[in-house]
Amino acid sequence: MHHLGHLYVAEGSRAFRFGAFIADGVRSPFFKSLPSEIQRGVRFHRWVDWQTDSHPAFKEARRLLRPAAGRYAGLIVDLWLDVALGETWSCWSSDSLTAFEEEFRTKTLPAYRQWAPPTWQSFIESIEKERLLLRFASADGMKLHLQHFIQRKHLPLDYAYIIHVLQQEAVPLNHLLRQFWEEAHTWRYSASAFALNS
Repeated sequence: MHHLGHLYVAEGSRAFRFGAFIADGVRSPFFKSLPSEIQRGVRFHRWVDWQTDSHPAFKEARRLLRPAAGRYAGLIVDLWLDVALGETWSCWSSDSLTAFEEEFRTKTLPAYRQWAPPTWQSFIESIEKERLLLRFASADGMKLHLQHFIQRKHLPLDYAYIIHVLQQEAVPLNHLLRQFWEEAHTWRYSASAFALNS
């Protein structure tokens, strides 16, 4: 899953949630310098990644998108899991998506950004100024993000064809992603226990 999804399932302290947010940018030497609660969030993120990659609905969604995205199909599914979460947010949370995003952006980021990997500083600024988490939560916003991501990373992907396949496979893909979240939203209830025992 992508950033919004990881933040959502990382139920716990702000430090724990921040760790889950930065995990993709954390390498071994830097990891050891982090406060223990942030380290636990990083570990939880990695556990969630493993659970996601092995989930039957994720695997089937990846298979649907492989003709368009090849070995990057899993990446596209990760991105669209945020869209599916955002579009069905009220099914999984009693708090509004806007309130969730605002709390993270205005409370968690300022308190812990000193612990972010140096290469993440410009991304964090984008999260704050452009409210990227809300963009990730909608299909239109994610399409724009995907287009920029492909260009920035110089990925060998045909953006127009990927969008075509996403539209063509919208019904089965949405069903699979909803099926995924029906289970994955329960991971947030074990996050605190996982953190304490990791």
